[in-house]
Amino acid sequence: MEEKRDKRSKRIVVAIDTSDNAIHVIEKAAEIAEMVGADVVVLTVVEVPLVASEGEMNMARIASEEKRIAEYHKQLIDRYFAGSTDMLVESMILYGDAGDKICELAEKIHADLVVVGSRGLGRIESMLLGSVSEKVLRKCRCSVLVVKSSK
Repeated sequence: MEEKRDKRSKRIVVAIDTSDNAIHVIEKAAEIAEMVGADVVVLTVVEVPLVASEGEMNMARIASEEKRIAEYHKQLIDRYFAGSTDMLVESMILYGDAGDKICELAEKIHADLVVVGSRGLGRIESMLLGSVSEKVLRKCRCSVLVVKSSK
């Protein structure tokens, strides 16, 4: 993303999981990105258990989950950013500690804003729970917007 845009471009990282709240998060991020003319990275962080004993089974599960998340990202991008010809929107899946990875990416691409949900309830445990949004608030150097659940 960095080499494709000039230094004046605004950048937003939208960290989502696959819970219902992700829709509210991406809606808010799309609204802000449109207003300020920002480029967007739609990010999901998968926290992979560090259990090597399952080997191939773990790899197959991870590959399946990655495919499912990539398809979900594509649907969201097509729905919320389809008419946005001036902005660059990309999908990214990272592995590791969600709070750390979100902040590392935000710093790497010089993001102006990170948008996260207040809590997630996706199929993969601990992807974007309240503790993650709290960690992102404390750790990220850029501004952070926490979108509350509709419930």
